Amino acid sequence: MGAWNTEIIGNDSSLDIYQRFFDLYNQGEKKTEDITSEIRQEFAEEFEDHECKNNCLFGLALAQWETKSLGLEVFNKVKQIVESGEDLEVWRALGADEKILKKRRQVLDKFLTQITKEREKPKRKIRPKSNYEYITFVDIMAPDLQKTFTVSEIYNNKQYVHTWGTIKWDERVKPVLLYDGQGKKISAEWIGNQTLKISHDRSVNVIRWDDPVPRGKEEINVIYIEVS
Repeated sequence: MGAWNTEIIGNDSSLDIYQRFFDLYNQGEKKTEDITSEIRQEFAEEFEDHECKNNCLFGLALAQWETKSLGLEVFNKVKQIVESGEDLEVWRALGADEKILKKRRQVLDKFLTQITKEREKPKRKIRPKSNYEYITFVDIMAPDLQKTFTVSEIYNNKQYVHTWGTIKWDERVKPVLLYDGQGKKISAEWIGNQTLKISHDRSVNVIRWDDPVPRGKEEINVIYIEVS
């Protein structure tokens, strides 16, 4: 219970559930019922723990209410807990005094009144900000010092996205390969100024651009070689 914060999400258990719900909700890819199912599985022990389970349910109910997806089962369970005084008994057993219990009762009654009336609009989804990071493991310059070939693993918010290979020259960038395979390395070498040889493991499903890469009046030829 920490410092006896009586608010609905004023403790670790309810706050963890509430925040996790919106972490998934803001991704925009899952239905709220699927999010609820995932949360119940992820926090299964907490939902069974005598001291935590009410707070977990309150955090889930608040998140569902804010997204206009409050299920009847969750609502009825919250209603039963509040009206029976079950949650107050848990707090009393943990040492809460009468002043704290009175304040908690007020919070719970207000919460039940709040979720009894359906919210007008679901809470707007907030897309997480993109924070891209490039980890380059191939960076070689052609003999003429005019163009470079780089291969980088790309991450968004610390999550691996894909691996990207490009030729750069004259402030221009031309993609020449793309694959999914974190930690899968490739090698490359320039053969003169106009030919790039790329070697990659045949187990890596590489998307390749076989057309010559134009560079003014020149063409840069890319050769792909699969190795065991």
